[in-house]
Amino acid sequence: MAQRPESHDSGVFTLSDVSDQPGSSAREASISPQAEARDPEQLPDAADPLPGQPIEAIDSQSESGDSGYDEKSLSTASLRSSIFDYEHEFGRSYHSFRRGKYVIPNDEREQDRMDIHYHALRLTLENKHFIAPIESPTGILDVGTGTGIWAMDVADDFPGAHVVGIDLSPIQPTAVPPNAEFQIMDADEEWDFGPRFDFVHTRFMGGFCVKSWPHFYEQAFQSLQPGGWVENQEFDVHFGCDDGTLPANSSANQWAELWGQGIRKLGLESRMFPERMLQQMRDVGFINVTYKEYKMPIGEWPKNKRLRKSGLFNLIGMIDGLSGLTVKTFTHGLGWSEEEIEILVAKVKSELQNRRIHTYFPIHVLYAQKPPT
Repeated sequence: MAQRPESHDSGVFTLSDVSDQPGSSAREASISPQAEARDPEQLPDAADPLPGQPIEAIDSQSESGDSGYDEKSLSTASLRSSIFDYEHEFGRSYHSFRRGKYVIPNDEREQDRMDIHYHALRLTLENKHFIAPIESPTGILDVGTGTGIWAMDVADDFPGAHVVGIDLSPIQPTAVPPNAEFQIMDADEEWDFGPRFDFVHTRFMGGFCVKSWPHFYEQAFQSLQPGGWVENQEFDVHFGCDDGTLPANSSANQWAELWGQGIRKLGLESRMFPERMLQQMRDVGFINVTYKEYKMPIGEWPKNKRLRKSGLFNLIGMIDGLSGLTVKTFTHGLGWSEEEIEILVAKVKSELQNRRIHTYFPIHVLYAQKPPT
C-alpha cells in the first residue's frame, strides 16, 4: 500500500513519481490461495450477456460438495492505525472534513473494499473505464474519487489528459501519475472549475453521497467544455436475482430493506431512480442521454469467466466490507445494537457465500453530452 498523504482540512494534492502501478495485480494478490482453490479457468465459459440480460449460472452439478466459502479465505488486510484526525466510532474511522456526512468508514479496511469493488465493476463493464463514446479526453473530473484508483488508472491510460479527483477524505496515495491530482472537496457544494473538462465521472455515489442530482448535473454541465460528457456508474443496493434462488424473505433482502430505511432516516436516499435522473440530465440541457443496465454478480456462480471473476471480487468486497457498510446506518438510523447488527450481517454473509444462490447488484450506467455548440 502506498504511503498516505498528510491530513488536511481542505486543499489540493498534486503528486507525481509513480511507485505503485494502478490497475496492477496487487489487489488480486490479496485473494488467498484457499479462495482460489477452484481455478476459474478450469470451469466452463459462456458468451458475454447483453447489458441487462440474465447471467447464465454454472450447472450446479459442476460445483464442489460444499455450498459456501471459508470467510477467512475472503478477508483482506486488517485495520491499521490512522495518522489522520478522523472521527472514530465502532472501531472504525470516518472522514473529518464535513464530519458525519458520509456514513461509510474511510480506514484501510474500507479502502481495500473500495479497490476490490473497483475491479469487480471494471470486469462487469467489460474492462472499460467508462461507457460514454469518448476517444481522447484532455480533462477528466472524478467526483467521489475514493482511493483514487479509477482516476490513476485513467491517467495512466490517457497520458494526454489531466485528471482531477475530488473526495471528502484525503486517502489517495502520495505516488500518482504526473497528470493526476486530488482535491479535498464536498461535491454537494459549488464547484469552482469552470468549463475545463470534457468528461465528468462518478461511481458508487448513490443517493447517500449526492443529495441533489439536479444540482450535480448543473455543476457538471457548467464544468464541461462543449461536447463533453457526464457519466454515472451507480449500483442499486437491493439485490437482484433472476432464477428465484434468493428467497424473498432472505436475510440479504431484509438487510437491503433495512439499510434503505436507515439511510432515509438519516436524511439520505438509498435507491437509484434512472428514469428520474435521465430526465434531470435533459432538464439541465444535456443531449444524447443514454441508459444501460449491467449486472455485477456476487460469487462465482456465473458461467461466463469474466463475470465469474467479477463475482469473486464482489463477494470478497462484500464479506470484508458488509459490517462497515452497515454499522453506522443501523445504529444511528434504526437504533440497532452492535450485537443485533453482527447477527444479521453473519446471516447475510452466509447467504452470499452460498454458491447455489445466484444474486447480483444491478448497475445503472447513465451518460449524456453537453451540446457541442
